[in-house]
Amino acid sequence: MRIGLLRHFKVNCPHKKMMTSKEFREWSHKYEVSKVIKKKVEMYGVQWDICYVSDMPRAITTAKEVYSGNLKIDRLLREVDNAPFIHTERLRLPFEVWHICGRLAWFFKSKSQPETIKGTRERIAKFLDRIDWSKENILIVFHGFMIYNFQKELRKRGFEGEKLRIVKNGVLYQYFREDSIKEVACNEDNTDLCG
Repeated sequence: MRIGLLRHFKVNCPHKKMMTSKEFREWSHKYEVSKVIKKKVEMYGVQWDICYVSDMPRAITTAKEVYSGNLKIDRLLREVDNAPFIHTERLRLPFEVWHICGRLAWFFKSKSQPETIKGTRERIAKFLDRIDWSKENILIVFHGFMIYNFQKELRKRGFEGEKLRIVKNGVLYQYFREDSIKEVACNEDNTDLCG
């Protein structure tokens, strides 16, 4: 079995170098509705049996570029919201500080973040528990921080693939599990493979 994880195309949403918490939140809202910058994606010739996609416009646009069948749109695949970790009236901080500290606040269970680390993991597990596992090649198009967390859950479920630290836009990451081969062999009474 193969699962392909694809982060949406890069979003065309420039930001200031220095921002207040309000400006960071305003930029985040603008990012959600901004257009993407399309590019060619290497899909390695795989015939994907099904494609699940986040319900966010940037993910749907990307999925339509790489998959020609019907999309299975699922809001469980939405990105983890990255809210300002503190509220500032006049103090401006670099954009990268807002972004990184928001993720650290999520990791350390800060009340500043709308979703907890536990909530994110539960959302991923719920999605994986309800997808169509009868398909051999499953493509999922969604978001960078979700993919980072998602690949960890796939490995817990016996999949092998790249251990991601940085998830690039418009790059396909593939994860494999050998259970489908073993299952066929077991159904044919091949006890050597069934253990």
